[in-house]
Amino acid sequence: MKKTRSLVWLACALLSLPVGTAAAAQQFSCYEEAAKKVTEDGYLLFIYPAGWDRYGEKLCKKLIAHADVRASAGDAALLLAPIYQKRTDKTNAEAKKVMGPLGYPGEMSDISYPALIFFDKNARRYAALYGEELMTAKPEEVAKLIKQRMDAKKKQQALLDESGKTADAAQKVRLVFDATQMKGIEWPDQVRETIKRIDPEDKYGCLAAINFGFGIQPNESIESILKRLDSALDNELLTPWQKQRACATVIGHIRRAYGPMAGGPYITKYAKIMQKLNPKSPLGLSAPVVMRDWVKSYHYGQGWSDQIIPAAPLPLIMQDVPINKAGTYRITFTLKTGRDSVVINRLRLMDGKTCVASDDTPREVNWHNTQYTYTFTVKKALKKPVLEITYGNAPDKRSTWGDITITPQ
Repeated sequence: MKKTRSLVWLACALLSLPVGTAAAAQQFSCYEEAAKKVTEDGYLLFIYPAGWDRYGEKLCKKLIAHADVRASAGDAALLLAPIYQKRTDKTNAEAKKVMGPLGYPGEMSDISYPALIFFDKNARRYAALYGEELMTAKPEEVAKLIKQRMDAKKKQQALLDESGKTADAAQKVRLVFDATQMKGIEWPDQVRETIKRIDPEDKYGCLAAINFGFGIQPNESIESILKRLDSALDNELLTPWQKQRACATVIGHIRRAYGPMAGGPYITKYAKIMQKLNPKSPLGLSAPVVMRDWVKSYHYGQGWSDQIIPAAPLPLIMQDVPINKAGTYRITFTLKTGRDSVVINRLRLMDGKTCVASDDTPREVNWHNTQYTYTFTVKKALKKPVLEITYGNAPDKRSTWGDITITPQ
């Protein structure tokens, strides 16, 4: 399969190489004339605001006449099309005559004007240039953008053609999927239906990748959320942007549900992954800020409070604990104030990531028994001593404050 795909990409690359004859992009006055000579390069529609945006009108007329733009457009049929601010039957007829079935620009509600709209030879729109990338660019830069869009369309069609020739289902569906990954152009028509027809049970995961969206289910456990996220991060079919969005969703959920202390290690882990996926993207650039402002450390001396106990039984890592020499230590939880008791599901003494001692029996410190002491024995000096505390309070039972003390015996 790798060999076949390499041949496909080689063929695609050859499509973008210059040929012996010069490009022959021509300008036509109307769609009817252009349709008689249209080639595989389709149509390129230059839409200008007639009479009410002189800059936009001047820009489109300049671009359609520019040598670099015409060269980059290959054999496309070029049309200069007006859009009117005040539409009348007369102006509608004039625009319709120029554009024919390519459609009146007013129907393209997501496009601002001026704009360049790309259509294939069957009058299907597949790309557009407008806004800042058109208004602030030099004609030579616009020419490069035009070539990029048209080359992407050729590569997309080459993938679809190759998919139609192969009998191997895995290769066939992957080629169709790869056709959706061309930057700057729209997906092929009915791509989901095509993939489902080839792979009804989605054994190869292409449909799942196309439909990918990462949401958090009500009452979903943190274990389930992280398992799904890790699976998504391992999926080679997902784009870096999709993976970054999934990380951002989970980071936000953890921050809201578990707080900056219990959620801190997870927030840090996935923010680093989000940054590594694409450091220069908006989410990549936000990762250092997330790690700086959304993560707090739990230090010895803070005891516990309603702000420290998370709303879920996630382990909290307490730093700076005075346990570094061999010996026996008493770790005492003492209730001071609040309406609720404190529940400790598990207490572990760690040397970095290695567990030195553990008590997994749930304990409760309340107003009938305001103190509980753990006794841990340390056989050798610890390099990175920390306490891992898993509180068990319900989300609405965290009105409690107390002290944690550590004394050697």
